[in-house]
Amino acid sequence: MVETKSPKSRKSQMLGKIFIGAILIVLANIASDSIYKRFDLTKEKRYTLSKSTKNLIDKLDEEVYITLFLDGELPLDYKRLRSATRDMMNEYRLQSDGLINFKFEDLLADKELKEKEQILQELYQKGLRIERPETKPDEAPTEKFIVPSGIVFYKGQEHPLNLMKREFGKPLEEEINGSIELLEYEIGTVLRKGIAGREIKIAFTEGHGELTLEETADVANELNDFYSVERININIEDSNCYKMFTKDVAANPNKPVFNVLVEGLVNRLKSYQGIVVAKPTKPFTDVEKFVLDQYVMNGGKIIFLVESLIAEMDSVAKYGRIMTANYNHNLDDLLFSYGVRIEPTLVQDLQCNGIPAINQQTNRPGFFAWWFYPLFNPADDNPITRNLESVWGRYCSTMDTTAKQNVKKTILLKSSEQSRVAQNPVMISLDMLKVRPDIANFNKGGQISAVLLEGSFSSPFKFRDAVKREFDIAYKADIAKNAMIVIADGDLIRNQISADKSKMYPLGYDKYATQNFGEPVVFANKKFFLNCVDYLCDESNLIEVRSKEVILRLLDKDKVKNERIKWQTLNMVLPILLILVFGLVNTFIRKRRWQ
Repeated sequence: MVETKSPKSRKSQMLGKIFIGAILIVLANIASDSIYKRFDLTKEKRYTLSKSTKNLIDKLDEEVYITLFLDGELPLDYKRLRSATRDMMNEYRLQSDGLINFKFEDLLADKELKEKEQILQELYQKGLRIERPETKPDEAPTEKFIVPSGIVFYKGQEHPLNLMKREFGKPLEEEINGSIELLEYEIGTVLRKGIAGREIKIAFTEGHGELTLEETADVANELNDFYSVERININIEDSNCYKMFTKDVAANPNKPVFNVLVEGLVNRLKSYQGIVVAKPTKPFTDVEKFVLDQYVMNGGKIIFLVESLIAEMDSVAKYGRIMTANYNHNLDDLLFSYGVRIEPTLVQDLQCNGIPAINQQTNRPGFFAWWFYPLFNPADDNPITRNLESVWGRYCSTMDTTAKQNVKKTILLKSSEQSRVAQNPVMISLDMLKVRPDIANFNKGGQISAVLLEGSFSSPFKFRDAVKREFDIAYKADIAKNAMIVIADGDLIRNQISADKSKMYPLGYDKYATQNFGEPVVFANKKFFLNCVDYLCDESNLIEVRSKEVILRLLDKDKVKNERIKWQTLNMVLPILLILVFGLVNTFIRKRRWQ
């Protein structure tokens, strides 16, 4: 005989279980106030901030307020970006213990077109990206705008935050995916801009016909947000170089002035974390190359922007045609010793920017593709260039790497597959605009235009005693670990200036393309160069976050369409079957229990 429990006993047991459950819930809530733990179960640790980002957040000493304008009615792809942004901002907020606060705001909601245009103009002037949703060919252009951007407020200052990264030739879906991958880095970069104390010094060299202060003003101003940027003359025969060391000359009356200058330059350069040699047009002497070399051997970082051929658009526009000639910067042997060789060539690429010219058929001004203005494809396997938009080159040389052991060569920029190489001397003529390109001739794709060198470097002066014996410095012949970047296009960091010199345009901005397309055309030159500097000189190592890959497991649209009915039926029938099975099992158990 089966013993049965009284209703009173069963009620007491039920109340006891409810009481214990309530206690557990209360204890769990109390524990949650003091203990919080999130588990990131994604394979690529999508929601886990990197160590460098956490270190950056730890430096915050005031509240940060972030207003994001990616809100309202959005296309599906932009909704994914908004969702990912919200998730990432929550991670930043939690890591900062509430110092970082954010909100989403739709500035364009319920606004008339004229009012929208005014708001968008103000946002653009602040440096925010504006997007217009893509339309089908048979659809009229939409008046709807999207602002995938925001403003970061920290210590009374505003900093623009752009969430969307455009890349030439890629569909919107891939651009959104790339933008999601870079969210942590972009947010971290803006925070770093607000925190930066500019203790690290960067210098642009002068004295050998390098780009002027005005021509590098935009990128220098941007670098000033993170570094202390200066200019230094390393031409020993230049009076401006002598002025830097007048006190040293006076303090060493028995030492040759030349020696004082050389020793002073070597020691002065050691105070800079990095130096930029931007498009020199005058030759470096052996002694000046010795100064640069000892800077490298002592751990200094250099970015060389060096061209091999003289080719300027101003001359082409003035004369209609020019013939290229070699630059005599005399740096070839130094660069070769480090692992690269700049070729006396020019890249011609069908994937290119254009120039304004008169249409010979209609006699009207137009905007025509110019093969000498390649749009480089940034490599996608390096933190410097990962998910970077196209970089605009102008009369760029090609380069080759040498068989230097213990030096790792990483290609950063290269031409498209539809490119070719023009050997010196190159005839550059506006008549080329009349010629329809033969695509079959543009078959030398993947020409290298920028490379990162990392590893062990040896001084080319190791066996030249006559040079190194002359100076009273601690000569170094090798360095076990260092890095430098060589770019075969000096104009890559030169910003445009108006004809009357009254206006400076942002680096990467093409005023002629903008005039013809009606919307701002800005290439990724500035971002690329800033990434180069950060990779070499930023001690926070935030640039490594750019290499973080986020795998977005999207639905196969074709498969969804073909199997739609199957899965809809399954979703409707399966729950009903489960309920029926559960009911039958439950009925069976109850009958057995109360027999």
